[in-house]
Amino acid sequence: MSDANQAPQHVATPRIELRGVGKQWGDVVALQPSNVCIEAGSFAVLLGPSGCGKTTTLRLMAGLDVASRGQILIDGRDVTAAPPAARDVAMVFQNYALFPHLSVADNIVFGLQVRRAPRAEREERLARVLALLGLEALRERKPAQLSGGQQQRVALARALVAGRNICLMDEPLSNLDAQLRQEMRQELRALQQRLGLTVVYVTHDQTEAMSMADQVVLLNHGRIEQTGTPRDIYAHPASVFAARFIGTPPMSIIALDGSRIRGSTHCVAVPDGTTQIGLRPEEIAIDGDLGAKVIECEYLGADSLLRCEVGSETVTVRTPRQRRVQVGDTVRLGWTAGAAHPFDAAGRRLG
Repeated sequence: MSDANQAPQHVATPRIELRGVGKQWGDVVALQPSNVCIEAGSFAVLLGPSGCGKTTTLRLMAGLDVASRGQILIDGRDVTAAPPAARDVAMVFQNYALFPHLSVADNIVFGLQVRRAPRAEREERLARVLALLGLEALRERKPAQLSGGQQQRVALARALVAGRNICLMDEPLSNLDAQLRQEMRQELRALQQRLGLTVVYVTHDQTEAMSMADQVVLLNHGRIEQTGTPRDIYAHPASVFAARFIGTPPMSIIALDGSRIRGSTHCVAVPDGTTQIGLRPEEIAIDGDLGAKVIECEYLGADSLLRCEVGSETVTVRTPRQRRVQVGDTVRLGWTAGAAHPFDAAGRRLG
C-alpha cells in the first residue's frame, strides 16, 4: 500500500448505536433485543458460530433487513426505517460480487457512475484508491485474471471509493487461504487505522477477531453473550460459552462436586455457587500437587499441548518445548488462585 497522503479524505467518522434492536421472522427469533454501541473510528467485530445472528445484525445496520423492534442510530440520526442508500455506509461481501465483464477500474467506479458523479471526480477518486491498495498495475484486468487476494482488494476499493465513513464487512476473507488471510488481516487493520474508518466486521474466526478488533461483540443463539476488548473477553469471559469460544486452544472447563474436582479428592477454593471452573492452558504449570495422567500429547514446535485426566475431567496444559512428556506419564499440575475462573450451574461467571 502507498503513503497515507494518497488516501481518500474521510471526515466526521460516525458512531453506530443499536437500542433494543431485534429481528424475527414469524416465530423464529434471529436476534433478541440487543444494545450495541460502536465508537467512532473503531474496528468492531461481530463474532460467533454459524446461525448466531451476527450477519443479521450487520444487515440490520446496512438496511438490507428491517428491524422488528428497536432503534438504529448512525451519528445520532435515527436510520431504523431508512433505506440502505440513505445510511451512508459501504459494504464488502463474502463473495466480492465483482462484475466479470468489467475491468478492475470499471468495477471500482461502477457505483459512482450509477450516481452520475462527474468524470473528473471519478478519475481522481479511482487514482487515489488504486494507489492506496496497490492496484495500479491491475486496473485493466478482468476479475478472472486476478488472485483471490487481488479480488478482495478490488471489492474493498469499490467500497472505499465512495468516500463513506462506515464500512460493513461480511466475512470478506473467508475465501482466502490461511497465509493470505493473515496478510489481509494486517492490511485491513492498517488501512482502517490510516483512514479513521468505522468498521463493523463479521466473522466466525476468533483469531481474526482477536488480532484486528478494538471491540468484540460475541453472539450466541441470537443474543449478545459478551461485549468488550479482545483482552477483556479473553481474561474475563462472562460465560462458559465465551470461555470456550475465545482462545486457541479453548479454556478447559472442569466440573466440581462441591469444592472437589469431579471424580477426584482434590479440593479447590471457589466462591459459593460455583459448579465449574475454567483454566487457560498456559496458566497451568507442571509443578503443583494435583496428580494427572497424560492421555494425549500434541507437539507444536514452540510448545506442546498435553491433555491430562484429572478424576473424571480432562484438562489441557501448554508446556514449553524443552519439557519432554509422553502419553501415559503422570504429571503434577498446579495453578495460582487467580487463574481459576468460577462459573455457576447456568454457565455464567461468578464475581
